[in-house]
Amino acid sequence: MSRDAHWVEWVTGLLCTVLVVSMIGWIGYEGATVSGGKPDLTVRITGQREVAGGHQVSFVVENRGTRTAAGVPVTGTLTDGDTTIEIREVTFDYVPDKSSATGTLLFKENPSAHTLDIRASGYTDP
Repeated sequence: MSRDAHWVEWVTGLLCTVLVVSMIGWIGYEGATVSGGKPDLTVRITGQREVAGGHQVSFVVENRGTRTAAGVPVTGTLTDGDTTIEIREVTFDYVPDKSSATGTLLFKENPSAHTLDIRASGYTDP
C-alpha cells in the first residue's frame, strides 16, 4: 500500500531539519569564536541569618567569563581590626561560564558584629 505524505509531515520534517542545522551551526560558531577566555568570578552575599549553633551567610558566585571554572573555593573571613576571628571555606566542583552557583558559609560568631570578607580564592581549568 502506497500513500503520499501529508503536508503536515513535510512541514514537520522541514522544521526539524532547520532546527538541527541551526543547532549545529550555533555550536560550531561558539567553538570557533570563543577560545582563550578566562573565568571572571565574583561573589555577592545574598543573606545572613541566625541558626541553631551559629550564623548562616548565603552567597552567589557569578562567573561572567567565557570559560568554566572548576574546583572553586570560596573563603569567608571574619575579622575585628587586624585580628582574624573565623575562616570558613566551601568548594564548588565547577561554576559554568556565564552562569552562577549558590552556597552558604556557617560561622559561630555573628558576621554582623565583625568585618566579613568573602571571595573566590582560586580555580582550576576543567
